[in-house]
Amino acid sequence: MIYPWFDSVWSAVLAQRDRSHHALLLHGPAGIGKSDFAAELTRAWLCESPAGDGSACGRCAACGWVAHGSHPDLRVLSPAVEETAEGAEGATRPGKAPAASTDIKIGQVRALERFVGVGGHRAGCKVVRIDPADALNVAAANALLKTLEEPGAGTRFLLVTHRPDALPATIRSRCLAVPLPLPAPATAIDWLVSRTGAARPQAAQWLAAAGGAPLRACGFADPATASTHRLVMETFSSLPETSVVRAADALNGIEPSVWVGMLQSWIADLQRCCVGAEPRFYPERAARLRVLSQATSLRVLDRLACGVATLARAVDHPLNPRLMVEDALLRVRAAWAG
Repeated sequence: MIYPWFDSVWSAVLAQRDRSHHALLLHGPAGIGKSDFAAELTRAWLCESPAGDGSACGRCAACGWVAHGSHPDLRVLSPAVEETAEGAEGATRPGKAPAASTDIKIGQVRALERFVGVGGHRAGCKVVRIDPADALNVAAANALLKTLEEPGAGTRFLLVTHRPDALPATIRSRCLAVPLPLPAPATAIDWLVSRTGAARPQAAQWLAAAGGAPLRACGFADPATASTHRLVMETFSSLPETSVVRAADALNGIEPSVWVGMLQSWIADLQRCCVGAEPRFYPERAARLRVLSQATSLRVLDRLACGVATLARAVDHPLNPRLMVEDALLRVRAAWAG
């Protein structure tokens, strides 16, 4: 699927179908549909009967194989699933489920060597899609470098990331950067309304809370997600009057990645209000944000933002989620102490 906000970029990339750079780096904010763009471009490159504009026909054998994940000229690299722990003599330990990794590892990259070194099975191009590319660990990125420098004939690479700066400069320099920006708010709201059936004011509120990313905003159409979002927002809005224990009880059981991300955007809106700007993420709470911003200072909020950013680095593996919540809430209350 190509989302309407990508139409111009999509046309430009397809126009270069037969003379495109061998490695494209698709980058842009999270939640805008970069992975879907990359998947559609993969189909277009591998299609054997492309449409007049270069897009995939959706009917040929190659399109069918791509849809089923079985095309012989396609490899997709993403964070691996760890092997299940084994006991004596290779027996799988009961109750030990495979663990998801956050890295793309060197073994996955080395497995590409034979793939890129031989001709394509269908006499067309071969495609390697790496998503997210920032998941490449140091060893994997170094191993990929040589392949990017000397790709096999007809091999194309698609790297997808919302953190291009996390990639080594040596990787970035060997790719053609294709920026995928946030859509215009009106375009995103139109899409959200058609996708979810929500009223425009509600869609606009979702879009603001998602930082302008429409796919993230679409998640708020789920009642459970919306309920969690509302609970977290009401908890932060009630500070500093609410006690730390009561606020921590409210946030107990909510994934740290959810409430930490929302706290960062809440602080960002407070900083904006401190300098007289309108809130970006939670405009419906503008009155409360202004009251809170007048009771503190930009210097204090900057220090709070730095402290929460430190906590954010541990959201995927908090040693004690409850203590993490309480630490964050104490930092928030301290911003209004005295």
